[in-house]
Amino acid sequence: METDRQGISAEGRRGVDSGEGHYMFSRHFSNSMASPKKKLQGLVAATITPMTEHGEINFSVIGRYVDYLVEEQGVKNVFVNGTTGEGLSLSISERCRVAEEWVTKGRNKLDQIVIHVGALSLKESQELAQHAAEIGADGIAVIAPFFLKPWNKDVLINFLKEVAAAAPALPFYYYHIPALTGVKIRAEELLDGIQDKIPSFQGLKFSDTDLLDFGQCVDQNRQRQFAFLFGVDEKIFVSDQQLLSALVMGATGAVGSTYNYLGKKTKQMLEAFERKDFSSALNHQFCIQRFINFVVKLGFGVSQTKAIMTLVSGIPMGPPRLPLQKASREFTDNAEAKLKSLDFLSCTDLKDGNMDACS
Repeated sequence: METDRQGISAEGRRGVDSGEGHYMFSRHFSNSMASPKKKLQGLVAATITPMTEHGEINFSVIGRYVDYLVEEQGVKNVFVNGTTGEGLSLSISERCRVAEEWVTKGRNKLDQIVIHVGALSLKESQELAQHAAEIGADGIAVIAPFFLKPWNKDVLINFLKEVAAAAPALPFYYYHIPALTGVKIRAEELLDGIQDKIPSFQGLKFSDTDLLDFGQCVDQNRQRQFAFLFGVDEKIFVSDQQLLSALVMGATGAVGSTYNYLGKKTKQMLEAFERKDFSSALNHQFCIQRFINFVVKLGFGVSQTKAIMTLVSGIPMGPPRLPLQKASREFTDNAEAKLKSLDFLSCTDLKDGNMDACS
């Protein structure tokens, strides 16, 4: 019997598509536990949501986007609808359709597609989690609710548990980003005994600069096969700037916006680290930092990430959605010059119209 990415038969998939999905999905997975085909590791691109000039999602370019990541950057894992993807600025229906497009276009090309399903509403988060399972995603991730906040570990775990239960067969990852959520519960504390409460828990996207906390997460969980994904969000910092330090402390991978266009360069650092050529790894890290340091001083966030990705890939990412503002032409010109000065970008890399499309 032919099955899809998560082992749902064609018959079961027809049930999902015809509106019987909740029943058939629950029946199929009622006794299942999360069992990823392989551990999530290496580079994970935090995907951008392409938009038109009128602020509508440009679904038509996602297929090209998948091919660019795989063929040009060598990145085969993605994190969809996170901060870089403006997930919380999208409607629930938009988030579902973006997830569907990535799963459809990424089939047989991408290794793992993790969908961020965090929301302020528990019910919305559960709906997104179940949808991710139904379409065949490889995992889900959730941030802490950040308006009415959980005030301690137990309350946060109760929230996460309810979301995970909506998709019990999918690997579940906690998206730890205290600088944006304001939820200051340490990741080390949260991980203590978490699989007893959330059996599908498989790892952590650690978006904080507290390497002491990150190190303790790794140290206290060495016997578990958790994925420790370093991913300091670009609205606060950038994961590339500390990745080598995180690797030394035991990171198994990294999630970041810069891997959309600096994936190949970052992989060179990872490869040097793996072969224990630490001098070369450090040189690669410093080279990447030169670019990051430059754009951070100019003002760097989601808007600027979209501009740079358009410039480098030739795929129109469009403007961000309000309240974010479009990157300035001055920023794009300066970023282009810096990329060229570091040999990250040559004149031949630029496609006709890139500059006009991203500024």
